[in-house]
Amino acid sequence: MKRPLIYYFVSVFIGCLSSLLLYENALIGAVITASFFAVLFFTLNKNFFILNMLFLIVGALSFVLYFNIKIYNPIELRITENKGYYCLAEYKGRKILVNGKVNKIEEGKLLKVYGKFENNKDYTSGIVGTYKIDKYEVCNKDMLYYLYEIKRNIYLQFKQKLGEDKSSVIMALCYGDAGYLTKSQKNDFKKLGVFHAISVSGFHMAIIYKVLEFTIGLKFAVVTSFLYLIFTGMQASTARAFIMILAFKSSKLVFKNYDSLSSLGLAGVILLIMKPYYIMDIGFMLSFLATLGILLYYKKTLRILYRLPKALNESLSITLSSQIFSVPYTAFNIQNFSGGFILGNILLLPMYSAIVILGNLALLMCSIPVIFDIFSKLLNFVLTATEGANYLILKICPPITHLTYLDGFALMAIYLGFLLYVHGHVRFKYFPVFVLVLMMWQNYSFLPYIYYVPLSQGEGIIVEYKMNKTMICNYDQSSAKEIIELKEKMNIDKIITNPKQKLKIDIGSSLHLNITPYGERKFFNININEGQSEFIPVNSNNKDNSATKALNQRPENNFFTNKEHNIEENLSLYVIIFRKIIKVY
Repeated sequence: MKRPLIYYFVSVFIGCLSSLLLYENALIGAVITASFFAVLFFTLNKNFFILNMLFLIVGALSFVLYFNIKIYNPIELRITENKGYYCLAEYKGRKILVNGKVNKIEEGKLLKVYGKFENNKDYTSGIVGTYKIDKYEVCNKDMLYYLYEIKRNIYLQFKQKLGEDKSSVIMALCYGDAGYLTKSQKNDFKKLGVFHAISVSGFHMAIIYKVLEFTIGLKFAVVTSFLYLIFTGMQASTARAFIMILAFKSSKLVFKNYDSLSSLGLAGVILLIMKPYYIMDIGFMLSFLATLGILLYYKKTLRILYRLPKALNESLSITLSSQIFSVPYTAFNIQNFSGGFILGNILLLPMYSAIVILGNLALLMCSIPVIFDIFSKLLNFVLTATEGANYLILKICPPITHLTYLDGFALMAIYLGFLLYVHGHVRFKYFPVFVLVLMMWQNYSFLPYIYYVPLSQGEGIIVEYKMNKTMICNYDQSSAKEIIELKEKMNIDKIITNPKQKLKIDIGSSLHLNITPYGERKFFNININEGQSEFIPVNSNNKDNSATKALNQRPENNFFTNKEHNIEENLSLYVIIFRKIIKVY
């Protein structure tokens, strides 16, 4: 059988998934396991079928053994993340949520803890339970603690030289520690489509390994890359890249042909046996799906774009091919997609590569002040240039698009139609175009829709036009949950909260919506204007029938004092058609 490792990876994955579903929903888990069993039974020969069933059992057992572990009192665990009011810790390769007197515990410390363990598992994040600490003792410092200490010290050194903002970017790009980034910085990375750059990934491992192999040779490069893997927290994507690099170099040593897809399968088998909850880890899935897209379609995309300059062709091809499988997955999970990913990856990743190299060289030289100062100045120069590029790209790149499950299924249907056409089913030639038209129809509003939203303490206006859906709302803290739920259900792109002055929103045909807060910032005055004049709809002969009164007419029920009301049931919707304003409901 060609490329058996791919089959083994799928079998282990299904084994882990079946175990997860058996815990969550026994019927669905049983159906998936039985279906997979039947497909393999009728398509594979007997010996290979048995091997795949063994790997499926291994995957299922690894999941069960990971989550079923006896926790005694006291235990020794290592703090891996301190969130202030709780911590994440590691115990025998498993995640434990720790609470109690934990706010002053440094990350990386090995503790002997006394307390009570609660067996409340979180299968999706790999947490086997919660340990409430009554008291603890700090154990002897080991190598892992010193690695955490080095990371803290290098941040302080960069902060002294470059300031907080640039230091936080270095920590994220070079060492995978995004904890220092502000919310605004993270949003910028998302909008630019380069969020993978701030979570150490195959991108980082590839750069580090290439530089190391060029400077210190193969053997030392492998060892140092492994240390870098540990130093950056053993992220799934980094571990995947390291295993694939190791497989590639090993194949050269034993004079065997290297197969990249089999190498990807091997990495998947190893990682899922070690961390079976990775089947629900977004970083793991995106890393494998992006790599699979590159392996299958990078060269084909190169040939399609052969007219472009070589450097641009290579960068664009790797960017596009990496999105083929990862975008549908994004639609089902993250549900946000950055339209600026092409510009971000082509223009910014070369700069980020320079930062990764300089940042890690600075780490090696942090004990030599003169050399560290030189690298800090170089980093400052590159970071300043990067900030300028970020600013310019953010000005022109489109806003983040909200994806739905329907978008995910549509993208999968497009890919399936393409495969069918490539394999000779000519009747599916126009199927992808048909699906794209349906997607556009689903996501594009040809007419301006204006929703009035009654909140328990305040109100909001949702304006939907073309590809944008914006919500302007005035509310106090008691209505925050309502806003969040409405954003998710109605796929709102942008929310403007508690505006202090009049807002102007374009709704097409030279019309714009003026929204003015009044009454202690809890209510709105709404006007539709055409140029400088109020818009009077067709067939409106007097002021009483104006658009202003129609939109400002409040529902009869007093929603503002009823905290149990259902927002969705009490929405008011207006649409402007052929210069008429119509109340739909």
